[in-house]
Amino acid sequence: MIRRLITIAVLTAAVATSACAPASLFEWGNYEPALYAYSQNPENRSVYKDALEKAIERGRTRNAVAPGLLAELGYLHMEDGESAEALRYFEEERTRFPESAGLMDRVIARLNSGASAAGGN
Repeated sequence: MIRRLITIAVLTAAVATSACAPASLFEWGNYEPALYAYSQNPENRSVYKDALEKAIERGRTRNAVAPGLLAELGYLHMEDGESAEALRYFEEERTRFPESAGLMDRVIARLNSGASAAGGN
């Protein structure tokens, strides 16, 4: 009888704790559904951009901005011809995630060379 109660208690505890999702280290916001919607219909670009901005703002309050979100938003700004905004996001990505410094340095250099070439015309 006691063995059966212990087995039931252990199984109940196992089932109860298996439903607990681990807390995310980073703030992703609505990134995934917004990215999916954007990939299905590029007209959803503004919704995607807004989702990135909101996730980044929430992440900044918790110091938990997800890796890559800043670079992604910077890339969208770069595509829109907003070089100063793009540069700001690329530099923040490089600062927050030093492992991305090599890539961000190349992107920043390319952005700066394109900006000087465009400014010279």
